[in-house]
Amino acid sequence: MRHKTLSECYSIFTVKVQHSTRICTHRKYSTSIQDAKPFKSIPGLSSLPYIGPLHHFLPIIGEFGPNANIFNVIGTLHKKFGSVVKMNGVFARANMVILFDPKLIDQVYRSQESNPLRPGFETMEYYREVINKDIFADGIYGLTTAQGPKWRDFRTKVNPALLKLKLVRVYTPPLDEIAQDLVSRLKQLKDNTTYLTENFMHEVNKWSLESVAYVGLGDRLGCLTDELTPEHPASKLMKCSKDIMETSFQLEFVPHPWKYISTPAFKRLMKTYDTQWQISAMYIDGAKKRFNARGHDIPEEDKSILEKLLAIDERVAVMMGNEMLMAGIDTVAFAT
Repeated sequence: MRHKTLSECYSIFTVKVQHSTRICTHRKYSTSIQDAKPFKSIPGLSSLPYIGPLHHFLPIIGEFGPNANIFNVIGTLHKKFGSVVKMNGVFARANMVILFDPKLIDQVYRSQESNPLRPGFETMEYYREVINKDIFADGIYGLTTAQGPKWRDFRTKVNPALLKLKLVRVYTPPLDEIAQDLVSRLKQLKDNTTYLTENFMHEVNKWSLESVAYVGLGDRLGCLTDELTPEHPASKLMKCSKDIMETSFQLEFVPHPWKYISTPAFKRLMKTYDTQWQISAMYIDGAKKRFNARGHDIPEEDKSILEKLLAIDERVAVMMGNEMLMAGIDTVAFAT
C-alpha cells in the first residue's frame, strides 16, 4: 500500500525556539508580549530529564520505536496535540515547534520578514561547512542552509532570474510538452496496474526532475524515456533526493546522536550528499559547455536560469543549479 506524500496530508512548518523570541508586529498579526503564551504551555510529547522525548523512539517501550517514519510521527503529533506542537530538544538539537495551520505559518514568515531562521537540514549544513568545506569555502551556502542575512543576500541575487512573470510565457510551451510526455507514458503503463500502484510517485518525480532541469539548465535529461535505467545519472539524482529526505528525517527529527557519533546512517547520508553534488556538477558543467559552444548570444528571456545567473555570479549559479536539481524534485512532485 502506497504511503501518502507528506504534502497530501499536512501543511507543516517547523520553528526552532531561539533564546530570544521575536514578536510579530505586522498589522494583521499584532501581538503584545503580555499576551504571548509560554513555551511550556504548548502541547507535545512528554520529556524526561537529560533524554528529552527520546523514550518515545526506543524499542518496545516507545510509542514510535527506532524505525519511525515521518508520516507516522507527524500524523500522530497532529492528531494528538492539534495545530501547534512542541518537540523538546535532545542530543544538541534545539527545541522545536511544529505548526500545522497555514495561518500560523504565515504569521511566522511575516514576523521574520527578510531574515528568516529556518530549522532543518543541519546534516547538509555540516556536509557543506565541514565535510566538503573546500568546495563551499567561499561562503555560498544556498537557500537550503543559509540563514538570516546570508539567506537574504543569496535570495536577492537569484530572485530576478526566478520570479519574473514573463518566465511563465517563455516556459509554458516546453513544460507543457514535458507534461504531455508524462501523460503519454502513463497511458502506456495504465494496464500495468501493479507497477503504477507501487511506482506512480516515481513517475511523477521523473516529470518533476525533467521540468526543473529544463527551467534551470535549459535542456532535457531524458527522464521520461524508456531508456532511463537505474544507472542513468538522472535516476541516481532522484534516488539521492529520496534518500536525503528520508535519512535527514531520521537523523534530525527523530532523536539521534549523529552530532556526537558518526553512525552508519550519518555516513550513508554524507556519501549521498557527495553523489548528489557530483552528478549535479556534471549536469551544470555540461550546460556551461553548451552555452559556450553556442558561439552567439540569445535574447535574455530565452536564457535558462543557470545562464542568467552565470552572468551575475558563477558561484551563485552553480549553487542554485545544484539546489534546483536536489530540492526541486520532491517539492514540485509533492505539490502536484
